[in-house]
Amino acid sequence: MSDELVGQVRAALQRQLVHAILDNERVAREHGLRVTDLQTLHLMVLREDVRTPRLISDTTGMPTSTVTKLIDRLEQAGYVRRAPDPADRRKTRIELVPDAIAPLQTLYGNADAEFDALSRQFSSSELKVVIRYLEAVSGFYGPDDPMG
Repeated sequence: MSDELVGQVRAALQRQLVHAILDNERVAREHGLRVTDLQTLHLMVLREDVRTPRLISDTTGMPTSTVTKLIDRLEQAGYVRRAPDPADRRKTRIELVPDAIAPLQTLYGNADAEFDALSRQFSSSELKVVIRYLEAVSGFYGPDDPMG
């Protein structure tokens, strides 16, 4: 394998990351959120098992004090609400407010459809290589995978 090809892959991935981060910043700003707020909401939509401040902290690696402030902002903006955990009333569950997150789900749902259409332009064997590569690269961003 050539060093030139490896460099091209690295540069393409870096460009993709820059565009994704800047686009997420734009979406967050348009909805009165910070990027970490938006990504935490996205995480909660994708993972129904992440519903307590402790689980959010453990999953994201953010300190619990930061998570508390993040939840305060999301609650004040109307995206989530705190509720007692029915299994253990000493715990607080964070519930998504469906009507508030619906516009974000529509936005990301449209993006998902575009990604799906793009992916269909590649063969199954090509997509398997992309999946394998992206899963390996994900290890660069921390020891735990927030997506489970």
